[in-house]
Amino acid sequence: MSRGPRSTASGLHFLRSKQVGAELVAASGVGPDHLVIDFGAAVGSITTPLAETGARVLAVERDPGFAERLTKKFADSDKVRVVDGDPRSIPLPRRKFWVVSSLPKLTANDVLRRLLNPPSSPFAGADLALEFGVAKKLVAAHPTALEVAWWSSRFDIRVRSRLAATNFQPNLRGDAAHVSIRRRDGFNRQTDRVLWTLLHAAYGAPERGARTVLANSVPGNRAKRMMNEVGVPGGAPAEVVTIQQWSQIAKELGQDKTISWPAIPKTLDKP
Repeated sequence: MSRGPRSTASGLHFLRSKQVGAELVAASGVGPDHLVIDFGAAVGSITTPLAETGARVLAVERDPGFAERLTKKFADSDKVRVVDGDPRSIPLPRRKFWVVSSLPKLTANDVLRRLLNPPSSPFAGADLALEFGVAKKLVAAHPTALEVAWWSSRFDIRVRSRLAATNFQPNLRGDAAHVSIRRRDGFNRQTDRVLWTLLHAAYGAPERGARTVLANSVPGNRAKRMMNEVGVPGGAPAEVVTIQQWSQIAKELGQDKTISWPAIPKTLDKP
Protein backbone atom coordinates (compact mmCIF):
# COMPACT_ATOMS: atom_id res chain seq x y z
CA MET A 1 0.00 0.00 0.00
CA SER A 2 1.40 3.40 -0.93
CA ARG A 3 1.88 5.96 1.78
CA GLY A 4 -0.47 8.93 1.72
CA PRO A 5 0.94 12.41 1.41
CA ARG A 6 1.96 13.99 4.67
CA SER A 7 2.07 17.59 3.41
CA THR A 8 -1.18 18.64 5.04
CA ALA A 9 -0.06 17.28 8.39
CA SER A 10 3.24 19.16 8.17
CA GLY A 11 1.50 22.47 7.60
CA LEU A 12 2.17 22.77 3.86
CA HIS A 13 -0.46 23.77 1.33
CA PHE A 14 -0.54 22.48 -2.23
CA LEU A 15 -2.31 23.86 -5.28
CA ARG A 16 -5.41 21.82 -6.10
CA SER A 17 -6.95 24.10 -8.76
CA LYS A 18 -6.42 22.78 -12.28
CA GLN A 19 -7.55 26.13 -13.66
CA VAL A 20 -4.91 28.09 -11.74
CA GLY A 21 -2.28 25.55 -12.75
CA ALA A 22 -3.22 25.99 -16.42
CA GLU A 23 -3.15 29.79 -16.07
CA LEU A 24 0.35 29.75 -14.58
CA VAL A 25 1.61 27.54 -17.39
CA ALA A 26 -0.04 29.64 -20.11
CA ALA A 27 1.45 32.84 -18.68
CA SER A 28 4.93 31.33 -18.64
CA GLY A 29 4.95 30.82 -22.40
CA VAL A 30 7.00 27.62 -22.14
CA GLY A 31 6.97 25.13 -24.99
CA PRO A 32 8.77 22.15 -26.53
CA ASP A 33 12.23 23.74 -26.45
CA HIS A 34 12.13 24.59 -22.73
CA LEU A 35 13.32 22.92 -19.55
CA VAL A 36 10.92 23.66 -16.69
CA ILE A 37 10.92 22.84 -12.98
CA ASP A 38 7.76 22.40 -10.93
CA PHE A 39 8.87 22.64 -7.30
CA GLY A 40 6.49 20.92 -4.90
CA ALA A 41 4.54 19.21 -7.68
CA ALA A 42 2.15 17.49 -5.21
CA VAL A 43 -0.94 16.27 -7.12
CA GLY A 44 0.32 17.51 -10.49
CA SER A 45 -1.94 20.55 -10.93
CA ILE A 46 0.94 22.34 -12.65
CA THR A 47 2.97 19.37 -13.89
CA THR A 48 0.06 18.11 -16.00
CA PRO A 49 -0.46 21.27 -18.10
CA LEU A 50 3.33 21.71 -18.31
CA ALA A 51 3.62 18.24 -19.83
CA GLU A 52 0.96 19.16 -22.39
CA THR A 53 3.16 22.00 -23.71
CA GLY A 54 5.81 19.52 -24.81
CA ALA A 55 8.40 21.05 -22.49
CA ARG A 56 10.84 18.86 -20.61
CA VAL A 57 9.59 18.90 -17.02
CA LEU A 58 11.29 18.18 -13.71
CA ALA A 59 8.56 17.56 -11.14
CA VAL A 60 10.24 17.96 -7.75
CA GLU A 61 8.40 16.55 -4.75
CA ARG A 62 9.81 15.70 -1.32
CA ASP A 63 6.67 13.98 0.02
CA PRO A 64 7.06 10.23 -0.69
CA GLY A 65 3.32 9.73 -1.16
CA PHE A 66 2.95 12.50 -3.70
CA ALA A 67 6.19 11.49 -5.46
CA GLU A 68 4.97 7.91 -5.82
CA ARG A 69 1.65 9.04 -7.27
CA LEU A 70 3.35 11.39 -9.71
CA THR A 71 5.74 8.66 -10.83
CA LYS A 72 2.83 6.37 -11.64
CA LYS A 73 0.85 9.15 -13.34
CA PHE A 74 3.69 10.07 -15.68
CA ALA A 75 5.18 6.61 -16.11
CA ASP A 76 4.50 6.67 -19.86
CA SER A 77 5.79 10.19 -20.44
CA ASP A 78 9.30 10.71 -21.78
CA LYS A 79 9.03 14.45 -21.07
CA VAL A 80 8.39 14.34 -17.31
CA ARG A 81 10.90 13.22 -14.72
CA VAL A 82 9.77 13.02 -11.12
CA VAL A 83 12.51 14.00 -8.68
CA ASP A 84 12.01 12.76 -5.13
CA GLY A 85 13.86 15.47 -3.23
CA ASP A 86 13.75 18.75 -1.36
CA PRO A 87 13.37 21.90 -3.53
CA ARG A 88 15.71 23.69 -1.15
CA SER A 89 18.66 21.42 -1.84
CA ILE A 90 18.38 19.41 -5.07
CA PRO A 91 20.95 20.29 -7.77
CA LEU A 92 19.67 22.84 -10.26
CA PRO A 93 20.12 22.47 -14.04
CA ARG A 94 23.23 23.84 -15.70
CA ARG A 95 21.34 24.73 -18.86
CA LYS A 96 18.73 27.44 -19.25
CA PHE A 97 15.57 26.65 -17.31
CA TRP A 98 12.24 28.10 -16.23
CA VAL A 99 10.20 27.54 -13.09
CA VAL A 100 6.42 27.22 -12.91
CA SER A 101 5.39 26.26 -9.43
CA SER A 102 3.29 26.80 -6.33
CA LEU A 103 5.67 27.57 -3.49
CA PRO A 104 4.43 27.25 0.09
CA LYS A 105 5.52 29.93 2.53
CA LEU A 106 7.73 27.48 4.44
CA THR A 107 10.01 26.93 1.45
CA ALA A 108 9.39 30.01 -0.74
CA ASN A 109 12.25 32.17 0.54
CA ASP A 110 14.80 29.37 0.31
CA VAL A 111 13.79 28.50 -3.26
CA LEU A 112 13.70 32.16 -4.33
CA ARG A 113 17.15 32.63 -2.81
CA ARG A 114 18.50 29.76 -4.92
CA LEU A 115 16.98 31.19 -8.09
CA LEU A 116 17.55 34.93 -7.65
CA ASN A 117 20.75 35.32 -5.63
CA PRO A 118 23.39 34.06 -8.10
CA PRO A 119 24.57 36.83 -10.44
CA SER A 120 25.35 34.24 -13.11
CA SER A 121 22.73 31.56 -13.47
CA PRO A 122 20.87 29.70 -16.24
CA PHE A 123 17.59 30.54 -14.50
CA ALA A 124 15.47 32.38 -17.09
CA GLY A 125 12.20 33.26 -15.38
CA ALA A 126 9.24 32.00 -13.41
CA ASP A 127 5.50 32.08 -12.89
CA LEU A 128 4.69 31.26 -9.30
CA ALA A 129 1.80 30.93 -6.89
CA LEU A 130 2.98 32.59 -3.66
CA GLU A 131 1.19 33.54 -0.48
CA PHE A 132 0.15 37.17 -0.80
CA GLY A 133 2.34 38.43 2.03
CA VAL A 134 5.43 36.99 0.35
CA ALA A 135 4.39 38.48 -3.00
CA LYS A 136 3.93 41.98 -1.53
CA LYS A 137 7.48 41.98 -0.16
CA LEU A 138 8.87 41.05 -3.57
CA VAL A 139 7.21 43.90 -5.45
CA ALA A 140 7.79 46.72 -2.95
CA ALA A 141 9.38 49.86 -4.45
CA HIS A 142 11.49 50.15 -1.28
CA PRO A 143 12.26 46.60 -0.13
CA THR A 144 13.02 46.36 3.57
CA ALA A 145 15.68 43.68 3.09
CA LEU A 146 18.92 43.94 1.13
CA GLU A 147 18.37 40.49 -0.34
CA VAL A 148 14.99 41.40 -1.81
CA ALA A 149 16.43 44.65 -3.19
CA TRP A 150 19.14 42.61 -4.91
CA TRP A 151 16.48 40.37 -6.46
CA SER A 152 14.05 43.02 -7.62
CA SER A 153 16.79 45.25 -9.04
CA ARG A 154 17.85 42.54 -11.49
CA PHE A 155 14.49 40.89 -12.11
CA ASP A 156 11.15 42.34 -13.15
CA ILE A 157 8.85 40.92 -10.47
CA ARG A 158 5.12 41.54 -10.81
CA VAL A 159 1.86 40.38 -9.26
CA ARG A 160 -0.32 39.33 -12.17
CA SER A 161 -3.42 38.33 -10.23
CA ARG A 162 -4.80 37.48 -6.81
CA LEU A 163 -5.56 33.83 -6.09
CA ALA A 164 -8.29 32.83 -3.67
CA ALA A 165 -7.28 30.77 -0.63
CA THR A 166 -9.74 28.06 -1.70
CA ASN A 167 -7.47 27.14 -4.63
CA PHE A 168 -5.20 25.36 -2.16
CA GLN A 169 -5.45 22.27 0.01
CA PRO A 170 -5.97 22.89 2.84
CA ASN A 171 -7.28 26.42 2.34
CA LEU A 172 -4.75 29.14 3.02
CA ARG A 173 -5.47 31.56 5.85
CA GLY A 174 -5.26 34.39 3.32
CA ASP A 175 -5.13 34.76 -0.43
CA ALA A 176 -2.16 34.00 -2.67
CA ALA A 177 -0.85 35.70 -5.80
CA HIS A 178 0.33 34.78 -9.26
CA VAL A 179 3.80 36.32 -9.46
CA SER A 180 5.82 36.56 -12.65
CA ILE A 181 9.61 36.93 -12.62
CA ARG A 182 11.63 37.89 -15.68
CA ARG A 183 15.25 39.00 -16.07
CA ARG A 184 15.81 42.70 -16.65
CA ASP A 185 17.90 43.79 -19.63
CA GLY A 186 21.18 45.65 -19.27
CA PHE A 187 22.82 43.64 -16.50
CA ASN A 188 26.14 41.84 -16.73
CA ARG A 189 28.86 40.76 -14.32
CA GLN A 190 30.29 44.28 -14.04
CA THR A 191 26.90 45.91 -13.54
CA ASP A 192 26.06 43.34 -10.90
CA ARG A 193 29.24 44.23 -9.00
CA VAL A 194 28.33 47.89 -9.05
CA LEU A 195 24.75 47.21 -7.99
CA TRP A 196 25.72 44.94 -5.10
CA THR A 197 28.27 47.48 -3.83
CA LEU A 198 25.72 50.31 -3.88
CA LEU A 199 22.88 48.31 -2.35
CA HIS A 200 25.11 46.84 0.36
CA ALA A 201 26.26 50.35 1.33
CA ALA A 202 22.75 51.81 1.19
CA TYR A 203 21.15 49.07 3.27
CA GLY A 204 24.04 49.08 5.71
CA ALA A 205 23.37 52.74 6.57
CA PRO A 206 19.90 53.66 5.25
CA GLU A 207 19.80 56.92 7.19
CA ARG A 208 22.94 58.27 5.50
CA GLY A 209 22.63 60.67 2.60
CA ALA A 210 22.19 58.92 -0.73
CA ARG A 211 24.80 61.18 -2.33
CA THR A 212 27.24 60.35 0.44
CA VAL A 213 26.72 56.62 -0.12
CA LEU A 214 27.39 57.03 -3.84
CA ALA A 215 30.33 59.38 -3.22
CA ASN A 216 32.14 56.52 -1.48
CA SER A 217 32.59 55.04 -4.96
CA VAL A 218 32.67 58.03 -7.30
CA PRO A 219 33.68 61.71 -6.92
CA GLY A 220 31.19 63.85 -5.03
CA ASN A 221 30.33 66.08 -8.00
CA ARG A 222 29.55 63.04 -10.12
CA ALA A 223 27.50 61.52 -7.32
CA LYS A 224 25.46 64.73 -7.13
CA ARG A 225 24.88 64.76 -10.89
CA MET A 226 23.83 61.12 -11.02
CA MET A 227 21.41 61.45 -8.13
CA ASN A 228 19.89 64.52 -9.77
CA GLU A 229 19.49 62.64 -13.05
CA VAL A 230 17.50 59.82 -11.42
CA GLY A 231 15.38 62.26 -9.45
CA VAL A 232 16.80 61.93 -5.93
CA PRO A 233 16.77 65.33 -4.18
CA GLY A 234 19.81 66.66 -2.34
CA GLY A 235 20.06 65.55 1.26
CA ALA A 236 17.70 62.59 0.76
CA PRO A 237 18.66 59.51 2.79
CA ALA A 238 19.68 56.32 1.01
CA GLU A 239 16.52 54.56 2.15
CA VAL A 240 14.32 56.70 -0.13
CA VAL A 241 16.15 55.69 -3.31
CA THR A 242 14.09 53.12 -5.23
CA ILE A 243 15.52 49.94 -6.65
CA GLN A 244 14.87 51.31 -10.15
CA GLN A 245 17.00 54.38 -9.35
CA TRP A 246 19.87 52.30 -7.97
CA SER A 247 19.66 50.08 -11.05
CA GLN A 248 19.85 53.06 -13.39
CA ILE A 249 22.92 54.35 -11.59
CA ALA A 250 24.55 50.91 -11.60
CA LYS A 251 24.06 50.52 -15.35
CA GLU A 252 25.77 53.83 -16.04
CA LEU A 253 28.68 53.14 -13.70
CA GLY A 254 29.02 49.62 -15.07
CA GLN A 255 30.08 51.09 -18.40
CA ASP A 256 32.93 53.04 -16.80
CA LYS A 257 36.01 50.84 -17.13
CA THR A 258 38.16 53.21 -15.05
CA ILE A 259 36.48 52.22 -11.78
CA SER A 260 37.36 48.99 -9.99
CA TRP A 261 34.53 47.36 -8.05
CA PRO A 262 34.68 44.72 -5.30
CA ALA A 263 33.90 41.13 -6.21
CA ILE A 264 30.43 39.83 -5.45
CA PRO A 265 30.39 37.65 -2.30
CA LYS A 266 30.82 33.97 -3.12
CA THR A 267 27.84 33.16 -0.93
CA LEU A 268 25.56 34.70 -3.56
CA ASP A 269 26.97 32.43 -6.24
CA LYS A 270 25.82 29.26 -4.49
CA PRO A 271 22.38 28.23 -5.74
